[in-house]
Amino acid sequence: MRWLARKLRALDLSLLLRVSAVLTLLALGLMVWSMVQPTPLPVMLAMSVGQGLGTLAFALYGYAVIADVLRIRRARRAAESMVDLPADAAPAEGQP
Repeated sequence: MRWLARKLRALDLSLLLRVSAVLTLLALGLMVWSMVQPTPLPVMLAMSVGQGLGTLAFALYGYAVIADVLRIRRARRAAESMVDLPADAAPAEGQP
Protein backbone atom coordinates (compact mmCIF):
# COMPACT_ATOMS: atom_id res chain seq x y z
CA MET A 1 0.00 0.00 0.00
CA ARG A 2 2.92 2.35 0.66
CA TRP A 3 4.22 1.92 -2.87
CA LEU A 4 0.84 3.12 -4.16
CA ALA A 5 0.97 6.19 -1.93
CA ARG A 6 4.50 6.98 -3.15
CA LYS A 7 3.41 6.62 -6.78
CA LEU A 8 0.38 8.87 -6.25
CA ARG A 9 2.48 11.54 -4.51
CA ALA A 10 4.80 11.62 -7.51
CA LEU A 11 1.94 12.27 -9.95
CA ASP A 12 0.71 15.73 -10.82
CA LEU A 13 -2.70 16.48 -9.31
CA SER A 14 -4.02 17.88 -12.58
CA LEU A 15 -3.17 14.55 -14.24
CA LEU A 16 -5.11 12.70 -11.54
CA LEU A 17 -8.10 14.96 -12.12
CA ARG A 18 -7.96 14.37 -15.87
CA VAL A 19 -7.80 10.60 -15.38
CA SER A 20 -10.69 10.83 -12.94
CA ALA A 21 -12.76 12.79 -15.47
CA VAL A 22 -12.08 10.28 -18.26
CA LEU A 23 -12.96 7.33 -16.01
CA THR A 24 -16.15 9.10 -14.94
CA LEU A 25 -17.16 9.65 -18.57
CA LEU A 26 -16.48 6.01 -19.42
CA ALA A 27 -18.57 4.85 -16.47
CA LEU A 28 -21.35 7.24 -17.42
CA GLY A 29 -21.24 5.96 -20.99
CA LEU A 30 -21.70 2.39 -19.76
CA MET A 31 -24.61 3.47 -17.57
CA VAL A 32 -26.31 5.29 -20.45
CA TRP A 33 -25.75 2.32 -22.76
CA SER A 34 -27.48 0.05 -20.27
CA MET A 35 -30.46 2.44 -20.15
CA VAL A 36 -30.71 2.77 -23.94
CA GLN A 37 -30.28 -0.94 -24.65
CA PRO A 38 -31.57 -2.80 -21.57
CA THR A 39 -30.33 -6.26 -22.55
CA PRO A 40 -28.35 -8.42 -20.10
CA LEU A 41 -24.84 -7.61 -21.41
CA PRO A 42 -25.01 -3.79 -21.17
CA VAL A 43 -26.75 -3.97 -17.80
CA MET A 44 -24.16 -6.37 -16.38
CA LEU A 45 -21.29 -4.26 -17.74
CA ALA A 46 -22.79 -1.09 -16.30
CA MET A 47 -23.34 -2.70 -12.92
CA SER A 48 -19.87 -4.19 -12.64
CA VAL A 49 -17.36 -2.38 -14.85
CA GLY A 50 -19.19 0.95 -14.77
CA GLN A 51 -19.44 0.91 -11.01
CA GLY A 52 -15.76 -0.03 -10.67
CA LEU A 53 -14.67 2.77 -13.01
CA GLY A 54 -16.88 5.27 -11.20
CA THR A 55 -15.56 4.23 -7.81
CA LEU A 56 -11.95 4.47 -8.98
CA ALA A 57 -12.65 7.89 -10.50
CA PHE A 58 -14.19 9.09 -7.23
CA ALA A 59 -11.23 7.76 -5.23
CA LEU A 60 -8.74 9.57 -7.49
CA TYR A 61 -10.75 12.78 -7.24
CA GLY A 62 -10.96 12.49 -3.45
CA TYR A 63 -7.21 11.89 -3.22
CA ALA A 64 -6.49 14.93 -5.40
CA VAL A 65 -8.74 17.15 -3.28
CA ILE A 66 -7.26 15.96 0.03
CA ALA A 67 -3.68 16.26 -1.26
CA ASP A 68 -4.36 19.80 -2.48
CA VAL A 69 -5.92 20.86 0.82
CA LEU A 70 -2.98 19.43 2.76
CA ARG A 71 -0.51 21.17 0.43
CA ILE A 72 -2.25 24.52 0.96
CA ARG A 73 -2.29 24.03 4.74
CA ARG A 74 1.43 23.20 4.76
CA ALA A 75 2.24 26.27 2.68
CA ARG A 76 0.11 28.49 4.92
CA ARG A 77 1.79 27.16 8.07
CA ALA A 78 5.22 27.71 6.55
CA ALA A 79 4.32 31.28 5.60
CA GLU A 80 2.95 31.99 9.08
CA SER A 81 6.03 30.59 10.77
CA MET A 82 8.24 32.84 8.63
CA VAL A 83 6.22 35.91 9.65
CA ASP A 84 6.17 35.05 13.36
CA LEU A 85 9.96 34.90 13.78
CA PRO A 86 11.16 37.17 16.60
CA ALA A 87 13.62 39.88 15.64
CA ASP A 88 16.46 38.40 17.72
CA ALA A 89 16.08 35.03 15.96
CA ALA A 90 17.16 36.48 12.63
CA PRO A 91 20.93 36.35 12.01
CA ALA A 92 22.76 39.65 12.24
CA GLU A 93 24.36 41.18 9.18
CA GLY A 94 27.59 39.53 8.24
CA GLN A 95 26.82 36.33 10.17
CA PRO A 96 25.92 33.12 8.33
